[in-house]
Amino acid sequence: MNKEIFKFLGIRKRLIIYFLFTIFLLTSTSFFSFYTAKVVINNTNSIINDYIYLNELKYNINGLMTELEKYLTTASSENLLNYYNYYNRLQEISNQISRTLEYDNKLLILMDIGNMLDELLRETDKAVLAKRGRISSRYISNFQRSIEISEYINQYYDKLLDSKLKTESERYQNINKNMSFVTYLSFLTIIISIFLSLYIAIMSTYRLTKPISDLSNSAEKVAKGHFDIEIYKPNTGDETDILAGAFIKMVDSIKNYINELKKQAEVEKRLKEQELQNIKMASLLKEAELKFLQSQINPHFLFNTLNAASQLAMIEGSDKASEFIENIAQLFRYNLKNIDDLVPLRDEIEHVKNYMGILKMRFGNRIEFFSDIDEGALDVKVPRITLQPIVENAYVHGLQNLERPGEIHLNVKSMKENIIIEIIDNGMGMDEDTIQKILLSATDERLSKKHVTGIGMNNVLERLEILFDIQDRCELISIESKLGYGTKITLRIPKGNSRIKDVKVC
Repeated sequence: MNKEIFKFLGIRKRLIIYFLFTIFLLTSTSFFSFYTAKVVINNTNSIINDYIYLNELKYNINGLMTELEKYLTTASSENLLNYYNYYNRLQEISNQISRTLEYDNKLLILMDIGNMLDELLRETDKAVLAKRGRISSRYISNFQRSIEISEYINQYYDKLLDSKLKTESERYQNINKNMSFVTYLSFLTIIISIFLSLYIAIMSTYRLTKPISDLSNSAEKVAKGHFDIEIYKPNTGDETDILAGAFIKMVDSIKNYINELKKQAEVEKRLKEQELQNIKMASLLKEAELKFLQSQINPHFLFNTLNAASQLAMIEGSDKASEFIENIAQLFRYNLKNIDDLVPLRDEIEHVKNYMGILKMRFGNRIEFFSDIDEGALDVKVPRITLQPIVENAYVHGLQNLERPGEIHLNVKSMKENIIIEIIDNGMGMDEDTIQKILLSATDERLSKKHVTGIGMNNVLERLEILFDIQDRCELISIESKLGYGTKITLRIPKGNSRIKDVKVC
């Protein structure tokens, strides 16, 4: 058991030790360099910040005295405002100076500067108050005193700056010496780490890749179909032994599998031939179903319509009767043509208009028809008798029993890939169960007996699905409806004939 575990961990242990050793060397060197650089940067920043602080102090004192002198001379409000800006900044410096700068034994000089700065601010403030009170003798005296104090501060400032230059020069020399040593040590450590890493990498890579390379050559020959070669098995005592053994077993399994495939090839060939025959049979059955669905026509509508025509002719005279009968003739002439034909969409729209003209003459103001047709869609080919059954369905099931005036809208729009056809009515509407039956091809085709052609919506949709090879009905139609508020049916007819199946009449 222990031997098995050792073999499994052989390569892993060597790689882990190599990477850990390399990482340790590089991390140690990087950490030491980083720490030293951080110390140097902190010291340098401290020196720079101290100089900036002192320069700001001197700059603000000079600015304060300049603006005070201008104000005492001209009494300008702008100079007074500038004076107070410098005054406030110096007050902040006075409050922070003792805890912002650290100078060891130079602290007494700094404290003296702070005290003199407080005295300077008091004297300048007195001068401003005296000027505003128009006491000339007093503000001149205060101003002279302020000049004396500022000169003392400048003397102490120069003394402190000289002291810092000497101190920081010594600090910089020590830092420079340390940096030279650190640079040398870091360079030496990096060189040693590089050579050790290269040595370990070369040795480990060779010992690891040699057996794998041999196995790779064997695998390449097997991939070319040479299954009878002698496969090299290394004796490294690690994972490559396991890999080689597994590879040999795999090659043997492939040999057996190929033999089994040869035996199954003939069986699968026969099954494929049988499957093709079944597909052809299913196609023929679907074509037969299409022809059966397309073969129906109901003569009852003709009788009822002609009866209405004769009554209209008797009551109103020959003009409307003639138009009425002409619409009927065109309607049935169109229906009696071969239903398998593909016709331009303009013919289908004209057929719908003839049908709606008949309804309009029969029912007068009880029904209105509106159309919005995109001229770019009129030449698209569609199956004959596609739109009229859907429009008729809107009338029969939506408007026929409606007490208020009914409307049917036909909208046709040409999109990039499809023709969008919308049939909208303001009739009785449908519940969700009826909508789902239409979408799931579960409507009762006996309801279509009331239609002119005997062809209902499900028949139309099935013909479109078969002719355009549409598997999902939701790609073809969508229905929006609410009981009492009407229905909107949207058809999406593919443009062009690339998707139309070649269905021939037997």
